[in-house]
Amino acid sequence: MLQRTLTAAVGIPVLVAAVWFGSPGLTVLIAVVAVLGVREFYGLRPKGVSPLPVVLGMIWAVAFVVGAQASSDLNSFLVISFIIMVVGAGACLLWLIAYYTSGRPVTASIYLLAGPVYAGFLLAHALALHEIGDTSGESLVASGVVSDLVSSQAGRDWLLFTLLIVFGTDTGAYLVGKTFGTHAMAPVISPSKTWEGAAGGFIFALVIAAIASYALDLDIPLWQAMVIGACVGVVTQAGDLFESKLKRMSNVKDASSIIPGHGGVLDRLDSVVVSIPLVYYLVATVFEP
Repeated sequence: MLQRTLTAAVGIPVLVAAVWFGSPGLTVLIAVVAVLGVREFYGLRPKGVSPLPVVLGMIWAVAFVVGAQASSDLNSFLVISFIIMVVGAGACLLWLIAYYTSGRPVTASIYLLAGPVYAGFLLAHALALHEIGDTSGESLVASGVVSDLVSSQAGRDWLLFTLLIVFGTDTGAYLVGKTFGTHAMAPVISPSKTWEGAAGGFIFALVIAAIASYALDLDIPLWQAMVIGACVGVVTQAGDLFESKLKRMSNVKDASSIIPGHGGVLDRLDSVVVSIPLVYYLVATVFEP
């Protein structure tokens, strides 16, 4: 527990600072996490699948991150990501055809393609969300009030809002499940998860969404914040179960041991990688800032 606490005491301020100040720090952090995530994902491959080209997967994942940073809105993000998706998938399939000679080629193909998409493309949405509503201070610059370095804080606050709900959901599920949990939710995948914990995490998500939307002054109606909170409260726990399923298939407890007391980066970000894209598309298409 002490090791987990010390790691969190270092990691949380780094994460908050990266989100608060944005690029280039946030971009570098996400790129590093994406690279480590691909390495861990490939390490979770089932038995019978030989080692996959980690470097190729890392390059593809970083390309997603760079592409997200280069995009300016939803349309450009989707177009750039699609191009990177096609090129990366083509390169991976060429590698499979030219070099892969072991068994289970279909499973190998799925893991090879899914790793960079899961750890790179999904996580790259954090940069897109961070820049949402960013006018780069255009109207103020034109009047000479601020410099070109000033940008909208909307995206930063939306990203913080999402992270708060995700972490709140995880915390609520743990506390309620630990205290009141008696009915196993998915005993084969994750024996410690209970329906009581899932309900607690969902309620925490709603409460934190309401509080965070007000504290961050997101300028959205309460019902919209609650809708987003409800969606995140569900997909956060689904993402956790998905990663638990991957580990169960590989018969390992943690994706890696790179984070003292917490396991691997996928163990900490399994909820984040699915929640951030959800919020991004909701905000970009439904609740436009």
